[in-house]
Amino acid sequence: MKFLDMLRKIDADPEKSAQSTDNASSHASQEKSAVDKNSQNTDQKNEVVEEKHEEKEQLPVTTHDKRVNIEEQMDQLSHHYAQLRNDLKTNLFSEKDAHETKKETLDNYLGTLKRDQKESNEKLADVKAQNDDAETERLAGVHADQKEQVALLDNFKSQQQELSDKISDNQSKLSNAKDELTKNEQAEANMSSSIKEEKDLQKMMVLMEEQKKSIDKLYKEREDIQATIDDIKATIDSLQTELDEANKNINDTSSNIDMLKSKANQIEDKIKNDRNYRIETKAGLERHLQSLADEREKIESELEEVNGNIDYLEKYIKDVFHSAYLVRDVYLDKDKDYYVTADAFETESQQRDVFDMIQFLEAKLQKPVTLVSSFYNNHLNELVDHNAKVAKVHIPNVVSLFDQLQASPNPTDKTVTIPENDGWVTRTDVKSHDTVIYDQSNTLLMTVEYDNTNDDKKIDRINYYKNEQVVKANIYNAAGQLSSVQNFNKEKVLTEQNFYRTDGSIVLTIIFEDNKPTSYQLFDKNGLLEHDFNSKAELITWWLESISPDTQNAIFVGSTDDQLYQLIIKEDKLNSDQTISLLQNVSDNIENVIKSLDKNQDVNNILVQFSKDLHAIESATNRDISVSVIRTSNSSNLALPESLEI
Repeated sequence: MKFLDMLRKIDADPEKSAQSTDNASSHASQEKSAVDKNSQNTDQKNEVVEEKHEEKEQLPVTTHDKRVNIEEQMDQLSHHYAQLRNDLKTNLFSEKDAHETKKETLDNYLGTLKRDQKESNEKLADVKAQNDDAETERLAGVHADQKEQVALLDNFKSQQQELSDKISDNQSKLSNAKDELTKNEQAEANMSSSIKEEKDLQKMMVLMEEQKKSIDKLYKEREDIQATIDDIKATIDSLQTELDEANKNINDTSSNIDMLKSKANQIEDKIKNDRNYRIETKAGLERHLQSLADEREKIESELEEVNGNIDYLEKYIKDVFHSAYLVRDVYLDKDKDYYVTADAFETESQQRDVFDMIQFLEAKLQKPVTLVSSFYNNHLNELVDHNAKVAKVHIPNVVSLFDQLQASPNPTDKTVTIPENDGWVTRTDVKSHDTVIYDQSNTLLMTVEYDNTNDDKKIDRINYYKNEQVVKANIYNAAGQLSSVQNFNKEKVLTEQNFYRTDGSIVLTIIFEDNKPTSYQLFDKNGLLEHDFNSKAELITWWLESISPDTQNAIFVGSTDDQLYQLIIKEDKLNSDQTISLLQNVSDNIENVIKSLDKNQDVNNILVQFSKDLHAIESATNRDISVSVIRTSNSSNLALPESLEI
């Protein structure tokens, strides 16, 4: 559940709303008119004052009346001077802001130029440092490999020729050996034919005997010839294998030479392209660096002028306002939701601070704000409405811890009434108009207090007495339902306070010791104890966790002394952009305030109660800061300086 989901419903009177709107419009119109008047020539203003003074001088007036008249004129001049001074301050601040914004833009741009220059110089140095040594070395290696491969190719070709010659010689020898083998076989065939042709067996035997040695010789020669043939063939086969290997080596080497030639061409092309790239890149970088140098010179000149303007304005500010720093109004973003926090609302000063903050915010935002409260008041809504009417603001939306605790979907219709009792003696207090009830023996039994804010005289509180001492007090809400019960001891000291839902069930009990709360007991709808907190801070923390306030689009405004404000900042981890703090008694405690602001440099938006607090910060601040005054002093002290010269 979010804050805005729990706002109390306001049945606004249409006429009242219209009147509030008219008042707001009238207020805005008056402010605009005041600004327009302040822009007029000072001489014209003085003439008007002199004319009025002359008119009054014509009337028979006393010396006292003259003094009052003079004081009124001086007061008008004081306000007019204060407005002009504030306008001058705002103008100087705006002018200084404009120059500082331009300075920031130029500083950022100059930083970009410097980074670009650095990167470009580094790249140019890198380009200049680049060379073709590595590629040239690679190319030399490729050429060396080419030379080696060409030598190998020549060697392999020589081997090829030598092997071819050897194969040819051996093939010739093989042919000769085959011829000899053929002759040997022919001689054998001739001998065999002559033996076969002999018819005489005896002669055949003699012939065979005669030819035996010749045949043996032929066989021996044939074996030798065949061995020679086999050797030659083996030699030829071996030479052919070597020739094949040589041919293969020639082919491989030729391929390597072609590959190396292609590689050498690629390296040469790369060297050429790299040289062209370096030449073009170097020229481009040098042109770019020259352009950057020209632009940097221009920006540095502009920056020097802007710094001079800032120095002049800072001196001007110091001379005029006696401070090197300016304090401007707090800026309010109309797209944000604003929440004013209040944990205490008993005193007139506390109520004044809260509604001064609300009035300040509404005047700036032109829309209602939300009041977040953790204090108890049985007539909270009426109290808020009354203060809103006094402050002439719209009735704020309200998110209340006790309203939410005491709310019930089924409120009781039984309201408080004073029954008739024949044994009572009833009297009315002349001053307070309260009803005082005694018994027949004139012993005080109870007093009935009424809510005097309405004409219908609703019962606000009933005090019960014993032995002339109050022992209990019943407190009722605007609907007449029991809201709270206070119990007192014999010393009239509060010891316990119970709070009830609108259906009559108990929701919270606060236990007191020595008039200080020591326990906050929270009960569920069945009357069972749900939580027992040791402090109100624990109760508020539980409440904040249960409602999960939406802080994304919210700005919380409150006094630095306010417990609820402190807990919201702590529990929701809010940063300075989400808070606006009200500092109290600043002028009387300026040293500690400045120390605190020095310690918390992220705090840039604060509210103060009076103009004197603003002036105290203006005189002592160590930095530019936004401060707005929430309360207009009605003091008659004149604020004119001895001289209006700047």
